[in-house]
Amino acid sequence: MKQNLGSIHVLAVDPGKATGISFWSWTAGEDPVLMHSWEVTLETFAPIIRWALSNYPECKVVCESFIITVATAKNSQAPYSLEHIGILRQLMMDAGMGPDDINFQTPADAKKMFPNPALQKVGYWHRGGAGHALDAIRHGLLFMVKSGWPPAKLLQ
Repeated sequence: MKQNLGSIHVLAVDPGKATGISFWSWTAGEDPVLMHSWEVTLETFAPIIRWALSNYPECKVVCESFIITVATAKNSQAPYSLEHIGILRQLMMDAGMGPDDINFQTPADAKKMFPNPALQKVGYWHRGGAGHALDAIRHGLLFMVKSGWPPAKLLQ
């Protein structure tokens, strides 16, 4: 998936009852800049997404994938992740993007590439909350690695 994206913005979402969001600025050849990170509720989710998409219409959107499996079906009904993904898709379409312009990534891939010690080593951290903003940070960073960013600090 490596691409030469030049200078971009990345909006990363970890959907759930408490949802993590991170917003990035990144220029190829430089380290990404974490502009904002949030841990939000359903009520505060849409305004932040609208802000990002209206002020940065060229931004790339990345989201943690959520797939219902036999194991998740046995858990209590918690549709929050799917609801947030649906809201995200609608807000993207409202902003002129396509419904499939979301780059989905698995939670396992993001945590494998950027466990907490790796996040600390590269210097990206969100204080407070229950870790959902950190998961959104992981997804933003993983997307940028896939797009060509070499996290040099991890290699030191």
